[in-house]
Amino acid sequence: MTAPHYDVLDPATLELVGQAPEHTGQDVEHAVAAARAAAPGWAADREARRDALRAGAKLIRRDLDRLATLLSLEQGKPKTEAAGEFTVAAGLFEYYADLAWDEMEPLAPRADRTLEVHHRPVGLVGTITPWNFPISLLSVKLAPALVAGCTVISKPSPSTPLSTIALVDLLNEVLPAGVLQARTSSRRTVNVALSTSPGIRKISFTGSTEVGISIAQQAAPTVKRVTMELGGNDPAIVLDDADIAVTARGIVGSAFRNAGQVCMAVKRVYVPRSRSNELAEAIAAEAARHLLGHGIDDGTTMGPMHNESQLKLVRGLVDSAVGSGARVITGGQPGCDLPGYFLSPTVVIDAEPGMDLVEQEQFGAALPIVAYDDLEATIAHLNAGEFGLGASVWSPDAQRAYDTASRIEAGTVWINQHTLVEPDAPFGGWKSSGVGRERGRWGLEEYLETRVVNARPHA
Repeated sequence: MTAPHYDVLDPATLELVGQAPEHTGQDVEHAVAAARAAAPGWAADREARRDALRAGAKLIRRDLDRLATLLSLEQGKPKTEAAGEFTVAAGLFEYYADLAWDEMEPLAPRADRTLEVHHRPVGLVGTITPWNFPISLLSVKLAPALVAGCTVISKPSPSTPLSTIALVDLLNEVLPAGVLQARTSSRRTVNVALSTSPGIRKISFTGSTEVGISIAQQAAPTVKRVTMELGGNDPAIVLDDADIAVTARGIVGSAFRNAGQVCMAVKRVYVPRSRSNELAEAIAAEAARHLLGHGIDDGTTMGPMHNESQLKLVRGLVDSAVGSGARVITGGQPGCDLPGYFLSPTVVIDAEPGMDLVEQEQFGAALPIVAYDDLEATIAHLNAGEFGLGASVWSPDAQRAYDTASRIEAGTVWINQHTLVEPDAPFGGWKSSGVGRERGRWGLEEYLETRVVNARPHA
């Protein structure tokens, strides 16, 4: 199979990192045929699947430096964070290789009947993943799909395909031919082909709500199963007894991770009006500690935003908020001499509900701080919004924090932390933030079909 290629650029230097194939719909169908040929043998041997995942994890750790460098160059994040993604991937492969689950469960016998519930692979899976965490967001799909016995065709973001290709090539050292393949494109050609092909039985997508709706519509005519982790606009709700230093440090650690380009990062802060200035100053001081630069350089703690359009979007949201009375107290500048898409951590105070910077998912290095007077009214306002991916509550009073967290409509609510996810805990969103769950046994179930065998004697 041959295909033209397109360029992949470093968002920090705007230099060429490499090239990726410009695949077509026909290329996708070739992959579907190869996956179909591989599927029966792969689904038949559970222990071989487990062994392959464990072997894949070892290969990732063996090549960690090379893989992390490539991811840092094409995505922009610091190399240490890129290495963290691949380490997470290896851990997920090992977790699912070791996860106990039953391929068959007997039900209580009847007078003349026996019943079994079989859990079988859903079939060929198409994964569509974004540019912010190309490897960890792929691996949280790959690991359960492969251990369940599914074959997979992976479609990475157009701007971060090289690390996915490298991971797929590495895993194919221990996987049978056709079990795992990658298809790339600078356009939505492969997305549409995966979503519409009758040979694909499930789509697992992470990305924006807008694109997710489009993919779900394309998948509907062939009645595909769909799992989607979509947009989020996570609030951090600070209670009036919070320790300012602890809270500021925790919020900044989440809000500006990966230059703020994290679906489950803190994207807006709600703080009692009496403590808003104190918290804003502490957050600004913490944010200003970041050293912007090339991700592969020692000392860099924050890379560029990933592309020009995202940088323009975030700058526009900040400018709009300032035009409506908000103020920037730190950041707002490139913060780096490199020619890429840099924005220093930007903290905006005097933000108000209704501002686009507050209500939209800005997905970048800007953080609005909103003062509130009524906690209950604030929770009601947040619950009325379209998003429900994550949220956090900050307070030393454990019971009060728990009571507050229990009233928030979101897939994950953290207390005195934000963004941490666990391999064995389900992750996903409410409302417009997603459909289905990833991680843990819940993530595995998304890749299994249920069959009941109900038998009686032939008499």
